[in-house]
Parts: sequence; C-alpha cells; structure tokens
Amino acid sequence: MEQQRLWTRSFIVLMGVNLCSALSFYLITVKITEFAVDAYAVPQSLGAMTVTVYVISALLTRLFFGKRIDSWGVKRALTIGAIINAIAMVLYLFPAGFVPLIVVRVVQGFAFALTTGSAAAGAALIIPRNRYGEGIGYFSMMQALATGVGPFVAILLTNLFGGYTAMFAAAAIIGVIAAVGVPFVTIPQPDAEHLEAHHIHAHGISSLVQTAIVPLVSVLFLVYLGYSGILTFVTSYADWRGLSDAVALYFVVYAIVILISRPPVGRRVDRKGENSTIYFCFAALVVGFIVLAFAVNGALLLASAAFAGFGIGATQSIVQAVIARETPPSEMGRANSTFFMSMDLGTGIGPILIGAMIPFIGYTGSYLFLAVMAALAAIVYHFAHGQHH
Repeated sequence: MEQQRLWTRSFIVLMGVNLCSALSFYLITVKITEFAVDAYAVPQSLGAMTVTVYVISALLTRLFFGKRIDSWGVKRALTIGAIINAIAMVLYLFPAGFVPLIVVRVVQGFAFALTTGSAAAGAALIIPRNRYGEGIGYFSMMQALATGVGPFVAILLTNLFGGYTAMFAAAAIIGVIAAVGVPFVTIPQPDAEHLEAHHIHAHGISSLVQTAIVPLVSVLFLVYLGYSGILTFVTSYADWRGLSDAVALYFVVYAIVILISRPPVGRRVDRKGENSTIYFCFAALVVGFIVLAFAVNGALLLASAAFAGFGIGATQSIVQAVIARETPPSEMGRANSTFFMSMDLGTGIGPILIGAMIPFIGYTGSYLFLAVMAALAAIVYHFAHGQHH
C-alpha cells in the first residue's frame, strides 16, 4: 500500500538534510575552542565559551521554540532553521574577532536546534506508523553518523591544510546543501482535530516541554553525559595512555558500528518491541566505558568505540522511535525539542562535570563513573517505560 512505503522522495531528502545539518555542526564543534584560542589569543577557559554559549542558545531555542514548530508548521520551521544555519556556517569564513564569533555561535545554536527539532518532527509525520522503529532508525542514523564522521573529517582537514579555513569551507558548503534540499521535502500536516486539541490543552510548562516524555528522555541525558566524556576527553586520554595513533580511528569505528547496527535494530524493535533490544544497548554502553577505562592498547581503545557506538546510537534511535509512536501528530515539534533538549543538557553538562572529576579520580575513574551512569540509565528506563511495555 502507498501509505506503507518508507523510502519516499521526501523521506530520503529529509534524511540528507538531517545528515548535512548535523555534519556541518560536528565538523566545527570538535575544533572551535582550539580555533578561538589560536586565532584570537584568548585563554582556554574563555575559548570554551564558544561551546557554552552554543549549548545555552540551543537549549533556550528548544525550550521556547519547540511549540513554534507545531504552530508555524514543520516545513516552515525547517526552512527557517536551515537557511539561518547555512548563513551562520558561511560567516565562519569571515573572522572578525572573538565577540563576533560568540554571536555566530549563538545564532548557530538557535538554527541547529530549530533545524534538528523540525526535521525529526517531519520524519515522524512522514514515516508510516507501523515502521517507526525501522524508519526512525534510518533517520536518526544520519545524525549519529555525523557525530563520528564530523570530528574525523575536521581533524583530517586541519592536519592536511594546516589551518581552519578548509574545515569552515567544508562546513559552509554542507550547510548550504542542507538548506537547498528543504524545498524538495513534502511534510503532511496534522489534521484540524489534533491541532485544536493541542491548542486547548497545552498550558504552563506543558506548552514548552512535552512533560509526558520527560522520564523517558532523562535516559538520554545520562547516555549523552557519557557521550560528552568521549567527545571531549578521549583524545587527551589516549595521549595520556600513549595511544595517539589509535585514537584517530576512534570515531571512524564508532560511526561504522552505528551504520551496521541501526537497520537490524530498527526492524527488531518494530517486530518485537523496544524492550527486546534496548537493555542490550545499555549493557553494551556499560561494557564500552569499562573497556575504555582500562584501554592499555589500541585494540581495547577501538573495542570501546564499537561498544559505545552501538550503545549510544541504538539507544537514541529506540527512544526517538518510541516518542514518535506515542506522541500526537500536532505535538511532534514540542516532543522532539524535549527529546533533543535532554541530549543537549547531557552533552553540555558532561564536560564540566567530568572535567572537574578528572583531577581527583583520573581518566580511569571518570570513565568508570560513566559506566555507572549507563547502568543507571537502564534502571531509569525500566521504571519510566520498560516495565509498562
């Protein structure tokens, strides 16, 4: 039947838009603090503001504009976000000082939050409901893939060309491609009955956050607390272990595992339910952090990347599929903003928390702490959702 088709033009193009938006973001993120320090001679603590202001901007956007995705319409919100994101990416090519850089980071935080929230809402409206596990698995694979490919390409370009211009140019081109793709996406509109119910019942904090899914998305806060510990510190940890050569492949292995695991995980969730898989994801993440904590050689370091790629990538996909399945169509924007907000919080708070812990318990102790957080995520999931399904 036509309505059961997954691989429609709109779905394929929307996946491409999602990949390009995320890739342009992760291309810059891994090097932006280093760029600020090198280009403007600011101290490391001030250079880190480039990350802090982005996180704050993205969080505020998701909090106050999530409901706008529903009221403006998903397609309009996606168009606005993608265009502003492309403009922000181009502005990196014209360095004007540290303060203008901070302003661009704030603008990019707004644009990226709006783009990812509306793209996820659009995917939930396009994908057939009986194929959410598989469809959301493929869709969210694009963003997860960007978390692995983006940092790798950024490091490669800066090493090859001895500066940051090539990295910024690549991010700008990819950001523009994302904006150009949006007009080719057709997104169904929620029916009038759903919209009316949304306007009647959304008040107070419920008008900003999808409160019904907060217990479930708190799982992603804990998982992305762990991801931030990898993204921010795995390079310096590998240097400390004397594994600088092996760490260059860390995010490649991470991305490959996501690519391989997402499709079968999505199909299994559709057939047997989320509980059939997600507990294995939490277990893989616990193992990944334990192996990372004691990674005395390159093989163990890359093994931890494989476990982490499966654990983080599949958990995100499964939770997103559950939210898409159980959220009314007229509230997809608010629900997906809440979903991404939990990930942003984990990614933003993690480096501060873990960075404060490392001087006292070292890298090994910090990664063992993140293993405990992954186990806690499994417990939270069980009581928030798992035991009812």
